Amino acid sequence: MAGDWIKVERATPDKPEVVKLAEILHMDDPDFVLGKLWRFWAWADANTQDGILKTKYAHIDRVVYCPGFARGLVSVGWLQGREGALVIPNFDRHNGNSSKARALEAEAKRIRRSLKGQSDNASDIVSDQSPTPCPTVVRHNVRPEKRREDNTTTTTTTGREVCQFPQDVSEIDRFMAAQVLHPLGDELTRCAERFFNEQSAVGWKNKHGIPLTDWRPLARQYAATWARNNAAEAGLKPANAAGTASKSTPKPSRRNEFWTD
Repeated sequence: MAGDWIKVERATPDKPEVVKLAEILHMDDPDFVLGKLWRFWAWADANTQDGILKTKYAHIDRVVYCPGFARGLVSVGWLQGREGALVIPNFDRHNGNSSKARALEAEAKRIRRSLKGQSDNASDIVSDQSPTPCPTVVRHNVRPEKRREDNTTTTTTTGREVCQFPQDVSEIDRFMAAQVLHPLGDELTRCAERFFNEQSAVGWKNKHGIPLTDWRPLARQYAATWARNNAAEAGLKPANAAGTASKSTPKPSRRNEFWTD
């Protein structure tokens, strides 16, 4: 899957915390510690969205196959809290979907700058060596180059293309507002926020744990259900359904039949 990776800085192997952790664990080579750290961070990335681990020291030690590792993390400040409610400080800097999206965008910008610099240098060389203009070559039926940042799909290991997940709530809000059946006003905003938070918490997967190939049908169904439920609670018709014929017809009053002077 596209999200099965974690971000590790180049300077991590030489950080003082790594050296100190090697001393605590009695490891001669700090690179051994880096391997344990990678295993721990990868496990945490797959089991928490906010850096909170509802587990104990012993369980973390079993994950990395190293007794005393969790308490060592506490000693160097890379794990806080108490057993059953442990917290990884600054978890969102290097882990989670938002951090990975920022890292990918930064790498894409770096590549674009590098390619632009190479193109400018090549243009300077050609202009210096070619005093006469080159003949124009007309190319027909050429498709526009697909830029890296325009790619909105990701291919999974099963060969299916997965639509890029929305980056924020506003994208979901706009999509829901365009549907035939959707909440109105503040309810639309609350519906979009709830959908975004719920899907982010489960990693944009369906109830079977399979990554969504497209989040939009699920968002459309979510908005319609929200609109119907809120309309039922308030005794109102759902949004954009004002023209629907009523299923019940009021009975005529029989009051005049029994009226006497």
